[in-house]
Amino acid sequence: SQKMATAIAESVSPRHKGSKEEVEALKDLILAGVSKKGAATKGTSFLFDCSKSGVAVSVDGKLCGKVESKPLASAFCDVYLDDKCVSPSLRKNCIENCSAQ
Repeated sequence: SQKMATAIAESVSPRHKGSKEEVEALKDLILAGVSKKGAATKGTSFLFDCSKSGVAVSVDGKLCGKVESKPLASAFCDVYLDDKCVSPSLRKNCIENCSAQ
């Protein structure tokens, strides 16, 4: 879980225009959610709900909290949608599905 939270923070951080504390708060929410569960085992579900006001984190359907930050939400989305995204095939799929609607 530490490894995953760190990987997410390392992807968000260079895209984020706000304070480093916001990225750390996101990382802490992920770790807190996993800690409540005991461990990130196979089948653990993570939900990152990005809105104009920030990023909410849920683990296995349980809300862990939200980091109120428009720049953080934008940076988090860019991890998956910008030109240097972590999954070009996901980006293509999202664009195609949104364009079709």
